[in-house]
Amino acid sequence: MKRMPKRSMRRSRLLIAALAVLIGSAFVSTPAFAASSSPSAVAYDAHLTRAPYLTDLVGLHVAINFATDQSGTTASVKYGAVDGSGGCTPSTTATPSRVTVTVGAVREYQWTARLTLPATGAYCYRVFLGTTDLLAGNASPRFTTQVAVGDTSGFTFDVLGDWGQVGTDGTNPDQSNLMKQIAGSGARFLVTVGDNGYPNGSQINYGDLQQTGASTSAIFGPSMWTVPGSSIPIFTAAGNHGLSGTTHTDITTWTQDNAVASSGGRYQNDVYCCVNGSTSANYGSEWYAFNAGNARFYVLDSAWGDTNGGNATPYANDAAAHFAPGTPEYTWLLNDLRTHPTQLKFAFFHYPLHSDNKSQPSDTYLDGAANLEGLLGSHGVQVVFNGHAHIYERNNPTASGMPISYVTGGGGSTLEPMDGTCGSYDAYAVGWSPSKLKGSACGSARPPSSAANVFHFLKVTVTGASVTVTPVDSLGNVFDAHTYKFQVPPDTYLDSTPPIGTSSTSAAFSFHASDSPATFTCKLDSGTATSCTSPKSYSGLSEGTHTVAVTATVKGQADPTPATYTWTVDATAPAPPTNLTAVAASPFDVNLHWTTATDNTGVTGYRIYRDGQLLREVGAVTSFSDAVLGSSTHAYAVTAIDVAGNESARSTAVSVTTPAPATPIFADGFESGDLSAWSSKAGLVVESTTVHTGHYAVEGNSTSGNTFAKKTLPSTYPDGYARVAFDVVAQSAPVNLLRLRTQAGTSIGYLYVDTTGVLGFHNDTLGTNTLSGVAPGDGWHVLELHIGVDSSPGTATGTVQVWLDNALVSTLSNSAVDVGATPIGGLQIGDVQAGRSYDVLLDDAAFSSARIGIS
Repeated sequence: MKRMPKRSMRRSRLLIAALAVLIGSAFVSTPAFAASSSPSAVAYDAHLTRAPYLTDLVGLHVAINFATDQSGTTASVKYGAVDGSGGCTPSTTATPSRVTVTVGAVREYQWTARLTLPATGAYCYRVFLGTTDLLAGNASPRFTTQVAVGDTSGFTFDVLGDWGQVGTDGTNPDQSNLMKQIAGSGARFLVTVGDNGYPNGSQINYGDLQQTGASTSAIFGPSMWTVPGSSIPIFTAAGNHGLSGTTHTDITTWTQDNAVASSGGRYQNDVYCCVNGSTSANYGSEWYAFNAGNARFYVLDSAWGDTNGGNATPYANDAAAHFAPGTPEYTWLLNDLRTHPTQLKFAFFHYPLHSDNKSQPSDTYLDGAANLEGLLGSHGVQVVFNGHAHIYERNNPTASGMPISYVTGGGGSTLEPMDGTCGSYDAYAVGWSPSKLKGSACGSARPPSSAANVFHFLKVTVTGASVTVTPVDSLGNVFDAHTYKFQVPPDTYLDSTPPIGTSSTSAAFSFHASDSPATFTCKLDSGTATSCTSPKSYSGLSEGTHTVAVTATVKGQADPTPATYTWTVDATAPAPPTNLTAVAASPFDVNLHWTTATDNTGVTGYRIYRDGQLLREVGAVTSFSDAVLGSSTHAYAVTAIDVAGNESARSTAVSVTTPAPATPIFADGFESGDLSAWSSKAGLVVESTTVHTGHYAVEGNSTSGNTFAKKTLPSTYPDGYARVAFDVVAQSAPVNLLRLRTQAGTSIGYLYVDTTGVLGFHNDTLGTNTLSGVAPGDGWHVLELHIGVDSSPGTATGTVQVWLDNALVSTLSNSAVDVGATPIGGLQIGDVQAGRSYDVLLDDAAFSSARIGIS
């Protein structure tokens, strides 16, 4: 029989990334930095509503986000590493999660694929809805992983503030020009200082690729963040626009899971009540930190509802709610600053420490030595970036030990003038009056001649302890570039270490410092620190735990937090475990128990052997449950292992035989050579070329779908177990495999394999699809589906359990789920859906009121 090609033969051809960027004209004598140029992009597939954009670039993590219409319920991301010759083929598949967002009146799926990459370097990717390549003829976007902690090679990031605004005609040429300049800036990532979307940061303000109009698609329109966002990951701070409400567009859009989790930050809706007499309100709490090279980045929450002053002001309420000692953000920030003493530090938040704009003036509740400014300065934050005032302003430190501060509010929203008295710390500032069409300036700046020269972002280059901040206007002109050379305590990094546990009595370490030239001292255990160079070796170590501490000194300043590493030398194997017992808990489970083994440095885990073969390695536990087949006999033994991997002799072996499972209420392996056992059928053909067991199986090889067999069961059952063996030979659409129905024929739920080859479950009561993250792969597999209906209608007391090849699929199994209250009365194998192309083999179908297991 002719078959469709395997899944691996259906991969789309992929292209090399490029970005189209325009070059601006000169504004001052300083030459503009060059933006790259490439042919214009072609149209995306019509199903794509938000072009892919990157977030959460932390370590080897990155999130790839995009949005689509709701014509399909499965999506995927394919990615790959850029090779040494510059080529890149996205071949590794990731399955994204999704949420529903409503953009205006349009319901869309917003997808997020959270990737953990195998190594540092450059990558490319493509996004798909089902099998549709959403990028169409566009090149595969590229990005580079975050700068590794301790990497001193230097990097660039961008800063943008108060952006995401379009006029009544749905356009903003100045912001569009900024997006082109950012795309060509060479930045590793971008950080905002708040107000990400005007006027209220709603989903329609963020918009999509299709909708246009006033206050519409100011971020995800075709000429906006779409331009740089596919290659430059973004980190966002909160602003007063879009802060309020129980749902927060910025939190759900700018996904920062790893940054928040790894720094212990906060990224959620919270109720704030009732600061300085203000009304109880839902505001987003958004603060986190991350590392890049030898720098620490603090994205802080400094914003408040404009009309919720109570008996104070929004500035006062923000300071009291976020930065008063004992508040959650203050407590988190102080702890993180203290635990990262040796790094360059940058802080990003909305309300400005110092601003010479009357409508958005300096925040006197945050500035000064006794407030947030002093907290940051006293803990080594060198530069602060703020927004809120729609100007550019560079401020000198207000006192020794205080940070340099920038106001960068010219990202696209309506500009404002420098209309206050120029402050003594204001080194350079420019603004623009839209009503007077006139520029204004403070410090050493000259008034700009056009608004295009005030719309800007900041390009920041970090090289060791040297930081250059370069403002770039919407035409590509640079102005007020300034380089700072900070005195930062050195940090010490261990590049290679021995294993955490080893039988070797020798150990070697390599290390480097965050700056150069550096000298080092090394100390072993309680010994004396002595001068050393990398690499450093030790020999003749005794069994037991050892600790090395390496301290770098640069320009006479020693690292206050030496790099330390602890490991264990252990050449002695543990004693074997004793008192092993094996009990058949059911036809499908054997419970093992044993007594804790002993070891000179401690047992770290156990290895379980079944029938002489290694079954599983577990941690330092004394029990294990093994999933087996009914009516099977097995012999078990257990060994102990220690931190160095030394393994004990095996315990005394024990044997156990499991009872037989209950006889299924219905079973058919198609050994009759037909489908006569089924109540109705269509499209399935009995074949004998490829079978699971016996001599026959059935096949659905279709380009129009509708290949199934249904069985009306002899009674109804509140608990039912259905089984089928399957082999998905090929597919270009989802393939439904196993379904339970009511006696009236209504579907309760079914298992399927989506177009990426991942197993999923559809709950008909809830109308939801859940993907397991498990891809069965080629060849025969056995599925078993258990549904226990709810004890009463409309409750979440039902049960769903799924086994693949006799192993529980935990991501699809739930003991508290609404699956309806109508009992099971029907079994279905195969797919009733029409219009689908696939080739699937089915065998050994069965139904029972108890577990069936693999035949």
